[in-house]
This record gives sequence, structure tokens and C-alpha cells, in this order.
Amino acid sequence: MAKQLVIAMTVLALALTACGAEPSAEAAAPAPTSSASTTAPPTTTTATTTVAPTTTTLPPPTTTTLPPREPIVLGFAGDTSFTHSLHARDPLGDITAELSAPDAMFVNLETTVAESDVGRRVNKTYTFKSPPESVQLLTAAGIDVVQLANNHILDFERPALLRTLELLDEGGVAHAGAGTDPEAAYAPRYVEVGDWTIGLVALNRVPCSWSVSGENTRPEVAWTCDPFILDGMASVLEASLNSDLVVVMAHWGIERDNCPQPYQRDLATAWAEVGADLIIGGHPHVLQGVERIGDAWLVHSTGNFAFPSARGPSARSAMFEFTIAEDDIGLRAIPVRITSGRPAPATGSDAEAILADLSRWSFGWTFDESGVAVPTDEAGRCQ
Repeated sequence: MAKQLVIAMTVLALALTACGAEPSAEAAAPAPTSSASTTAPPTTTTATTTVAPTTTTLPPPTTTTLPPREPIVLGFAGDTSFTHSLHARDPLGDITAELSAPDAMFVNLETTVAESDVGRRVNKTYTFKSPPESVQLLTAAGIDVVQLANNHILDFERPALLRTLELLDEGGVAHAGAGTDPEAAYAPRYVEVGDWTIGLVALNRVPCSWSVSGENTRPEVAWTCDPFILDGMASVLEASLNSDLVVVMAHWGIERDNCPQPYQRDLATAWAEVGADLIIGGHPHVLQGVERIGDAWLVHSTGNFAFPSARGPSARSAMFEFTIAEDDIGLRAIPVRITSGRPAPATGSDAEAILADLSRWSFGWTFDESGVAVPTDEAGRCQ
């Protein structure tokens, strides 16, 4: 209860700080007293003057109506890495048209990007480093924004992370979720898309075992482990105060599990309450379902995308397209089949099966034959 109270009080304080304003000293100060009035002798007035009241007619208030913003389409795809020589096999060539269709395309970059001699491999089972030309693969295919808050961005320690940031900046790929220090890692990234300002916050919850002390010993990443939930909440609130639409990309969940953990829904609810409009999850390497929390959309896991080890269930994936309008947000899923690490649009019975699986794992939503999400009263498998 104490933690929830601290979060609530801090978020409220942030909101008041951002929206309130102290009165200026000039406005608050009393009017100065003329020195002449204190030294001049009093005068006696014997005549009486009657002043007729005047009436001032003020012009009617003017109202400025801004034209509505034109709708935009934002696309999201899953875990992307160009390791194991995938970069040399045109990894995105079969799906470039779909990646280029949205007004802005987002993926989770599940790898560092650096030269082979940059950084030192950490002691863990799987470590990912993709070559520098990976940035050109992203931009050539139409990918505009990447999430870096994940469990592989520190695979080759701080030097490789810094090189990743440098290469992405040079290539014009926007990114969020990692930086030189916590302030940079947690800072929302603002992207102009059409008439809209999109605020992106990227947060990581994998792994969290190291965080039990409450000390952030991995300060280059934006974490949402229990000791740092408040930091993520503050970033989402900041983004909501400075943008037209807030996207939270979260790295969470259990690998190979098609159903979300309860904490995923709890965190998503908290983020939605402070302004998140789209919450896009990743890390399980398989698809999970979707739901709406109030007006916010939640995709629990986007699964794999361009990923060398994708096979079996983890090779069945999807892209998610959101049409953003002033009065609502619509969702369409595009089924994807991954072969030897290379994603391509799924067709026929394969596409039907992927949409059926998404429907089965979702909460209150199903996907029709064209991939459009429509509400349903049928309970999903994960409920």
C-alpha cells in the first residue's frame, strides 16, 4: 500500500507541477505608495461633482476552432535481430511493402548494433550483436522507430550500447528506452507523424532478479521492475503532457507463453490511467492477445519478426496497424510467417490460423478474415 501511495502522490505532484503556475511577484505585490501622498498637506474640497456612469460594450468573445487532425497509421512488429548472418540474406526484403505502408513503423530491436570488436560479451546464454549495416536494413525497409529497452541491449556492455545509439542517430532511426544515463534512458522520444506528435516511452522488465536491492546498477536502460515502477510512470505522464498520442513499448512476459502474466495487465492499466494510448508488448517470442483498457489498446506480445531462431510456433507472427483518428483508434493485424529468420506476409490457411490464434488469446476482441479487430462477448483462452 505504501508503494501505491507514493506512486499516486508523485504522479499527482508531477501533474500539478506541469499544469499549475505560481503567481508572479509583480502580480502579487501591492501597488507602490507615492512619496508625494505622504508629504503633501491635506486639501479640503467644497464642490461636489456628479459624474455620469459610463457603459462599455465589450466585443463578443472569439472562438478559434482548429481543423481536425488527419488520421494516421502506426505500425508495430516484434523482436528484430540481424545476427547469425541474417543481415546478409535480405532479411526484410519480402515484407518491405507492408513495413513502408504505415505513416510510422516501430519494432523492438532485440540486439546491439556495433562492430565485432566493440564491447565485451557478458556471461549469459544468448548474446546478440548485429553489424552496423543493420541500420541501413531498417531504414531501407521503412522502419522509423525502435525500442531499445530489452534484455539484449547490454549484451556487450556499455561500449556496444553507446555505439548502437550512435549508429541509430547517424542513420536517422528514432529510439527510446536506453541511453547514457537514467535520465536519457527514461526520456520520452517525440516523433512527428503528420499533424500528430507521438510520445514514445520504452520500458524493460526482463530480467528483474538483479533489482531486489532497489539500486539501479544498470542505469543505461529504462526499467519497470518493482523498485522502478514509479520512474516508468513518471515517463508516461511526461509524454502525455507533451504529445497528442502516447505509445508505451514494454519488454515483459514469459518466453513461449501465449497468455500474459497478471502483472502485464496491472502495469498497462496504471500506464493507461496516466495517459498511455497504445501499449505494445514484446519478449515472449510468440504472439499474445489484445484488449482495450478504457480507450487504450494493449497488445501483450508482438512475437518475433526478423529473428534467426524463429521456428515452429515462434515463426507464426503478425504486424499490428493502428489507425489513429480524433475520435477513435482502430486495429488491424497482418499475419506474418517467418522462414529462416525472414518475415513475409502469411497467406491462405496459414493467415487464417494466425488470426484465429490471436482471437483465441485476446480479451474481448476477435479478428475477422481481413485482420480487423472487432468486439466479442466470447471469453478467450487466457481469461
